[in-house]
Amino acid sequence: MSFYVWLDRAFPRSFPVKVFAVAFLGTHVPLIAVVLYALIQTGGIAAHLDVLALLLAATLTGCGGTLAGLWALLAPVRRMNGAIESLERGDSIPPLPDRHRDEVGALMRLTNLMADSMLRRQQQAQTAAQTDPLTGLPNRRGFDARVPRQAPGAILFLDLDHFKKVNDTYGHAIGDDVLCQAAKVISGELRRDDVVARFGGEEFVIWLPGATRDAAWNAGERLRLAIAGSVRVAEQPVTASIGLALCDAEDRREAVIARADAALYAAKNGGRNRVVERCEKADGEPFAFAHDRVLRAV
Repeated sequence: MSFYVWLDRAFPRSFPVKVFAVAFLGTHVPLIAVVLYALIQTGGIAAHLDVLALLLAATLTGCGGTLAGLWALLAPVRRMNGAIESLERGDSIPPLPDRHRDEVGALMRLTNLMADSMLRRQQQAQTAAQTDPLTGLPNRRGFDARVPRQAPGAILFLDLDHFKKVNDTYGHAIGDDVLCQAAKVISGELRRDDVVARFGGEEFVIWLPGATRDAAWNAGERLRLAIAGSVRVAEQPVTASIGLALCDAEDRREAVIARADAALYAAKNGGRNRVVERCEKADGEPFAFAHDRVLRAV
């Protein structure tokens, strides 16, 4: 390393120049010295200026060709450097050629392995950060990553009724099993493009892209009935309250979630196990409840 460190002080910005300097000093300096000695012995340098000019021209040409060749030869090193910089930024990279058998080929194979390993770890970390570990559903961060900030559709905010009583009576292990049952039922009732996420505790949020009021209402009722018919604790049915909010293309996702959350509280206060929609009155007053869209348990 000491020789490299010494050269780096002289040529800190370019590895090809370091290699060129070694090649030049090792070959051209002795050659030039021998030629000059021969010229001096045969009449002096002044008598052979044409030969000296030819020597300098040939030397400069050779130096230029050597530097160009070294620059081309070190192209794999530059590609590896660019690949590592892309990985640091989190970008994906095309694989480097791995068929070469020399030291540079070995470095490219190792770079490919390192890139694959880093990308896998990044993907695993991203998946873990966006996934609820209990139910396997997306969490709030995963929901935000999958749902556009502004798009037409509907939000359902679902909360399991009396869940705290389940935990207090039967323990958190049984409560966790209830959450997993509910997550499985909800996922099974949704369309392929719908997104469901666990927002925490016993709360689930569902995005229904492009859903109309009737489609969203039917989806909410379908979920409510499916949970009541399938999720059990100690052979007793578990029910859910659902808040519904529609969104237009200009509505922000956070505002629609807030409306659905408010509708959920109305469903809880109205007796639970029901779907309630949050909307505006005809005069534009915000956050008024459309009570004619409430269906009681059947």
